[in-house]
Amino acid sequence: MKHLQDLTLKISQNKDKLDSWLNNQIEKVFIPLYTSVDIRISDHKVVPVDTNVFPAGFNNLSEIFRKRASSLFKDYFRREYPNVNDILIIPEFHTRNTFYWENISVLKSILENVGFRVEVGIISDHNLPDEMEFEAAFGKSIKAYRATKKDNKVTIPNYTPELLLINNDFSEKCPKTIRDVSQPVEPPVEIGWHTRKKSVHFEFYNKLAAEVAEILGIDPWVISIETVSEQGVDFDNREDREEAAQVVDSILRRLKGEYEQRGVKEDPYLFIKSNSGTYGMAVVNVSSGDDVRGFNSEKRKRMRVSKGGQPVRDVVIQEGIPTSLKFGSDISAEPVFYLIDAKVAGGFLRLNKSRNALENLNSRGMEFAHIDPCDETALSKDVETLCSPALELISRIATIAAGHEIEKILEEGGCKEEVA
Repeated sequence: MKHLQDLTLKISQNKDKLDSWLNNQIEKVFIPLYTSVDIRISDHKVVPVDTNVFPAGFNNLSEIFRKRASSLFKDYFRREYPNVNDILIIPEFHTRNTFYWENISVLKSILENVGFRVEVGIISDHNLPDEMEFEAAFGKSIKAYRATKKDNKVTIPNYTPELLLINNDFSEKCPKTIRDVSQPVEPPVEIGWHTRKKSVHFEFYNKLAAEVAEILGIDPWVISIETVSEQGVDFDNREDREEAAQVVDSILRRLKGEYEQRGVKEDPYLFIKSNSGTYGMAVVNVSSGDDVRGFNSEKRKRMRVSKGGQPVRDVVIQEGIPTSLKFGSDISAEPVFYLIDAKVAGGFLRLNKSRNALENLNSRGMEFAHIDPCDETALSKDVETLCSPALELISRIATIAAGHEIEKILEEGGCKEEVA
């Protein structure tokens, strides 16, 4: 992967300029407390393909990275909220995923390990008991309590937290219960998928990537990803499919020209994704407009709704980046990096035995493998790739892009809809 070697050299040669740019961005932009960034590494590009501001895979971090996360959380909270000791995690509620609850268990322990008192509170418009228990993976269970708002404070029975830590992307609507409260809320609930748009995120990302490319003296194409938004698309409607198909063909022609110009011999392909949402839902890959015209019932169903049953009408059509990483001899893999306060806490590999290098790995059958801290004596080619400072840089640019996105959302008034 010569482009990664070139990037590493350019990053080293321009370290002072790059650090100055990063620090300037972080100082002037509202940086989210934590993010996860999915990265694709191909033979010609290294780019983010998704950035989540409510990451839900802390259980996939190695013990060393969990300790690093503890230290970064402590540094952030002691700097921003020096008097905070009691934290309430607000998790997802409508999930039976034991691995998600393992994530909550690990996040809770990460904070407790550096002296915080941590409880878990459920926000819902359903009638709930005061105390609940959720099964986590590996035999553990998590106690959670019904959270209510009183006198502009969110509380659970016998506990009034000093800070609310959100681990719920509130895909459907903005939660009224934790708006206009006196406690600090991290990250802001206004930036859930009820408001965020991937098209906006990647617009900011590509702009920032171009600035970094200029500092490094490289072709911005290497760290950019073509992303086009299409609104009002109903894939059950033949006319809408035809309109989307024409856009797909137009993007592919443009990408084909760019590939030929740079000597890339692969054929370009695209992902069509819901413009809002997570968990890898409402995602398909296509290689031509005819693929869209011929969507079968399974693919039309896949693109009908996103998380929480939200109808998909607003999509992004995004350049596909084949993953060059393999786990073992033949399992397609991609790195996921976790950042706290725009600093890398650690990461892991997402694997999927049932998907090839072109497909979405964040889908049924995915597994995860620890990435250990980089060892300069390691001989594995994949380890060398994962240790490239380019990956840390890309994940930090994506996090800063999320910061710009947050500021835009807050400037426009934040939450559009509310639930209890």
